[in-house]
Amino acid sequence: MGKKLAFLLFALVILGMELYASRGLRNLFHIHPGNVFTFRTVYWGLALLMIAALVWTGLTFRNQRDPEVFRRITLVLGIFLMYFLPKLIFNLFQLAGDLSAGIVWLVHREADMGRIRSVFLIPGAVAGILLLTGFGMGMIRGVTNIKIVREEIAIPGLPAPFSGVRVVQISDFHLAGFHHRPDHIKKVVEQVNGLRPDLILFTGDMVHNFAEEMDPFMEILRSLKARLGKFAILGNHDYGAYYSWESEAKKEANLENVKSQIREAEFDLLLDEHRTITLDGATIELVGVENWGKPPMPQEGDLERAMAATDPSAVKILLSHDPHHWFMHVRGRKDIPLTLAGHTHGFQFGFEIGKFKWSPSAWMYDHWAGLLKENGQQLYVNRGIGYTGFPGRVGIRPEITLITLVQESS
Repeated sequence: MGKKLAFLLFALVILGMELYASRGLRNLFHIHPGNVFTFRTVYWGLALLMIAALVWTGLTFRNQRDPEVFRRITLVLGIFLMYFLPKLIFNLFQLAGDLSAGIVWLVHREADMGRIRSVFLIPGAVAGILLLTGFGMGMIRGVTNIKIVREEIAIPGLPAPFSGVRVVQISDFHLAGFHHRPDHIKKVVEQVNGLRPDLILFTGDMVHNFAEEMDPFMEILRSLKARLGKFAILGNHDYGAYYSWESEAKKEANLENVKSQIREAEFDLLLDEHRTITLDGATIELVGVENWGKPPMPQEGDLERAMAATDPSAVKILLSHDPHHWFMHVRGRKDIPLTLAGHTHGFQFGFEIGKFKWSPSAWMYDHWAGLLKENGQQLYVNRGIGYTGFPGRVGIRPEITLITLVQESS
């Protein structure tokens, strides 16, 4: 009942938005009375087509295993967002114009209300066009416009042989989204290898749902090379939680296949466990937990089990997919100076200008991208390579992170 009510409210909001946008566009373009019928036919025909496509997407999304159908579904969602979000922006400007006109009318009844509204409608249309263009470019180019982020991270007590060690973090491949272009993942791998990493750390969401998503990419992923090894953990999508399984047994079988595929790609998969990394007689420890996030995200990770049998004196790097885990279970633990996470994608939408960054992710996560330093601990959140939902990125580029470990100066 709750879902039906939510869907009904959503439909009413969309309908109201369309009615309001239709009125604003008629006023903006001064549609002649003789052309109103044609305008309404075209406008509502497109609107109903977009709504029908969205309904189809919602009804089929959790029942599709074919990666090509998955790509089409995300494409429909992308077009829907390109069509409706600019109207939302336009409506906000139109509302500002209506409110302004209403205030002026209270003071001066003879004022030209249409002229006052047009002052807001024109910039609203421009803002909508800019947003439309941005989303279009985000789908065409943004999703593959990789950024290499370089960070130097100082860790107290880091053994001298590990000072200068190059760690490459990659995250959130969501391979179903690239089944039609494995060349892109090959490009990612080539860029990673070109950074001459000592360690490669993958922080979850290798697939969107299914183990077979990895099939076209196995040789490409095997070609990732690092002299101290490459390690991986699971993310929420790796558990297949976004598909309507016939049985829990089939869901579990898929999860086991995901694990096997990751290992066959020559990653050391850490499932609430740790590994000791040795270099010139010195050691550090990698700790990897299964996914732990706020509901409805899977809460499979067990940090205490992962930390069992670790050396209390060893420097530790924790791999944990969801940054919520850090705030709930890692914050304040002085024995874990550095945590690497992913998951957020930076919402695939936002602004990053110099050190200033903003994304709707800020409404959901205390820290959603980049490096956070707090009381001797550090959390780095990678923006990911792939996508979910919207098949693009606007302002938040896919990321490969090169971390250089250094000793903290006294």
